[in-house]
Amino acid sequence: MKKVTSALALAALVGTPAAAMANVEFGGDFDALYYNVQGTGDQATGFEQRMRLQSAFETDGGVSAHARLNLFNDRWTGDASGQNLDEAPFNGRGNRNVELDMAYVSIPMAGGSVNIGRQAANWNPMGLTTTDDRRDRISYVRPLGGGHTGIVLYDRRQAPDDTVREADGNLFVGALLGPLAEGVQYGFLVGQFTAGGGGAGSAVDADGNPVAGYGLRGATLLSPYIEGQAGDFNYGAGFHYLGDSHGGAFTEDTLAGYVHGGFQMTPEFKLDGQIFHAADGALVAGGYDTYSSLIHNSPDHDQSATRIGALNLGGLGTEGQDGISRTLAATRGTFEMMDWTFIGALGWVNYDNEDAGGLDEDVVFVDAQAHYQLTPSTKVFATAGYADVDEDQFGRDNFFASSLNLNVQF
Repeated sequence: MKKVTSALALAALVGTPAAAMANVEFGGDFDALYYNVQGTGDQATGFEQRMRLQSAFETDGGVSAHARLNLFNDRWTGDASGQNLDEAPFNGRGNRNVELDMAYVSIPMAGGSVNIGRQAANWNPMGLTTTDDRRDRISYVRPLGGGHTGIVLYDRRQAPDDTVREADGNLFVGALLGPLAEGVQYGFLVGQFTAGGGGAGSAVDADGNPVAGYGLRGATLLSPYIEGQAGDFNYGAGFHYLGDSHGGAFTEDTLAGYVHGGFQMTPEFKLDGQIFHAADGALVAGGYDTYSSLIHNSPDHDQSATRIGALNLGGLGTEGQDGISRTLAATRGTFEMMDWTFIGALGWVNYDNEDAGGLDEDVVFVDAQAHYQLTPSTKVFATAGYADVDEDQFGRDNFFASSLNLNVQF
């Protein structure tokens, strides 16, 4: 972000006495893309765009305020052109969106910082547990020495009505991360979901009536990982357990995990590989990196138009998942040459639904990307993904999606 150090300019911008502020930073990004998706329904094509503006204000006491807005984050739909008899020929559009993305304050306290407000949520280097989510959160982050960091936080996950405590959903988390040895980093997270008022009982609606929703009432989350580097070889492993929920529809003892490794074969070429497994409808975040542009790789607040939902690996939020499993094995090559980056991937996924009365299906996917760094702040790139599937399971014999993208940082 760009920094403005003029106190007078800042005071004019925010209507605050100049002496109260030390500095301010502004920045943002712009994305535009064209997509072509041949998924479970009809072929879909279109244009999308998004602009985000962000700012950070810091007072002379060390307290800082951070905010980011989404501006016009949607698909191009054009003007109404008089195709309907009850519409004027050119009556504007109803999709001129401005919405809050994040907003929080950070306060130095007790050797760390307390952060209050809507914040980004990420955990696990491969994006397994949560990726680019937004949480209404109070967090405390403190360095512990030796490169270790401790985190405790509270998330308000559900609050449909402020007069019905039993409808609330809460998440309490403790986490540690830091070095295990030279070149090896770890992270370990423990989370506990609780209900308001009556404890970890069934969810209720705003009127206090029980509902059979998939709220995580009383569930426990455990999520460790390690990442390491040894010369030209990097490696990592992680998993999480989520279970013991007491909602109307609940999950019990679900697991998901992976191992991955990569080798820098030449200064220009790197080869990566991974094995992944999820059991019993486990949580698998939308942004998990499968190496495929069709399967996940779609973070919660940076979603991809090319993701195919029918190929999802997780089952959180659905019923009848006992006994099913998802297994993935994939490899990816990345070649960098001057301002160009070329990426190719090949993988296999097994969707084992036999124990739940379904089919056992093998899917093979290939993926290709080309990125060009037009300027230090501007990148253009194209993606193409293909998956060979069984028509009996998915209603067609293949999926295909491609995109052409522009990204500008400012």
